[in-house]
Amino acid sequence: MNASPSSGSTPEGLAGRLSPDVAAGLGAIGRVAGALVSASSLQELAEQGLAEMRDALDMEVATLYLPDGRGRPLLHRHVTAAGGDSELQVAREVVFDEEAWRLAVAGGVPLVFNEEGSWLVANPFQPAASSWLVLPLHSNRSVVGVVLAASRARIALEPTEAAVLALIGDLLTAGITTAGLRQVLKQTELERERARLAALVHDGLAQDLALATREVALLETGPEPALAAASLERLRDAVVSAHATVRERLKELVAPVPLGGVREAMRDICDRFEARGMVLRLRDDAPLTHVAPATHAAVVRVLTEALTNVEKHAGARMVNVDLLVEDERLTLMIADDGVGFLVEEAEGPESGHLGLTLMHERAQQGGGTLILTSESGTGTVVRLQLPIK
Repeated sequence: MNASPSSGSTPEGLAGRLSPDVAAGLGAIGRVAGALVSASSLQELAEQGLAEMRDALDMEVATLYLPDGRGRPLLHRHVTAAGGDSELQVAREVVFDEEAWRLAVAGGVPLVFNEEGSWLVANPFQPAASSWLVLPLHSNRSVVGVVLAASRARIALEPTEAAVLALIGDLLTAGITTAGLRQVLKQTELERERARLAALVHDGLAQDLALATREVALLETGPEPALAAASLERLRDAVVSAHATVRERLKELVAPVPLGGVREAMRDICDRFEARGMVLRLRDDAPLTHVAPATHAAVVRVLTEALTNVEKHAGARMVNVDLLVEDERLTLMIADDGVGFLVEEAEGPESGHLGLTLMHERAQQGGGTLILTSESGTGTVVRLQLPIK
């Protein structure tokens, strides 16, 4: 038998069977959940979440406070959602003593005060609210925020209202946590890019410009014609080399990411260096197509940096690149027959070899290790090992 719309099988029919308070609460929770998915910032999510909480619980004003970043029992006002006719002002900061913080915030339990004063913390509203609540927001046992809300009527949270308060609080907690993770990721990516750009500038360009500066200083002293001619030739070579370095580095910065897996990315990188004259042999018969993003990034960056070092410094006749996969571990080896160098003198950013430092950092970010072996006159081997999940 087909159900008719009046049977309650539709969402409208379901809402019709719920009490107005329950229906309003579910609607508020649904809208905040939607904002959590679509909001582009914590500010937008908090504004909508607080407004929904305020309306669903018939509050006059609701404010989100964020904890002090230095571990003090102190809250900083972040977003306030006040009703259109509200005259209440909320404190910019709320200060607790240690015992009050443990009871009112660190405990994680909502507290309701139906009085202007409180033995826990000074009334955060002006004029002092006679009925207000404190809702701590916890994630992994850490305080990520606190909601303070005031009402004109006496607050007595019924089970439905308490559930709405808790669920909207959970959604705000998720939003704050997500915003924090997003900020950490942006900062991490910014630091990676700074390190990468530092390596790009250092490898070749800085040396060429330093040489050019020395030659200019020499020419300014008015040397003998033969010495001046030799200096001018070195200056011209340094400028040409710097120009070529900038062009190649810019090509690398704007080069599109190869489609497919790590093998395709490796072939693309090797093709670029072969096109510039490097004699290179690539062996990538490993049964591997896709790896984790961190693993892919580590392979691409280490291979690029290693081949750049060979191109600029090694004077190698042949470079072998091997990709091996055994026992859920990926191994990338880049071996050249160039002049080599003393590894102990080239480790660390203080030595000026930022490319080597960046390779080690990329390996660590992928959960792996990088081993560099080299001796003067015997070439260099770079071995990158990464776990495959």
